[in-house]
Amino acid sequence: MKEYVVFLSQMMIWSSFSLIEWLSGRDRPLFRGLLLCIFWYFAFLLARKMGLRTKKAIWVTLLTAIIYFSCQRLVWEA
Repeated sequence: MKEYVVFLSQMMIWSSFSLIEWLSGRDRPLFRGLLLCIFWYFAFLLARKMGLRTKKAIWVTLLTAIIYFSCQRLVWEA
C-alpha cells in the first residue's frame, strides 16, 4: 500500500516537472538535465520520507519515472 501512495505522489512530482520544463522551454540542455536531477532527488526523498527503504525507494522512483516518461512520449507522439 505504501508503494502505491508513493507511486501516485511521484506521478504528481513528474507532472509538475513537465509543467516546469515546458515553462522553461528556452533553457539550455545542461539546465534541463540539472532540473531533472533535482526532481529525481526530490521524488526519491519523498519515497524515503513516506517510509520506504532505500533500495525500494530507488526502484519505485526509477519505475515511476520510466512509466511516466514512456506514457508522456506516447501521448505527445499521438
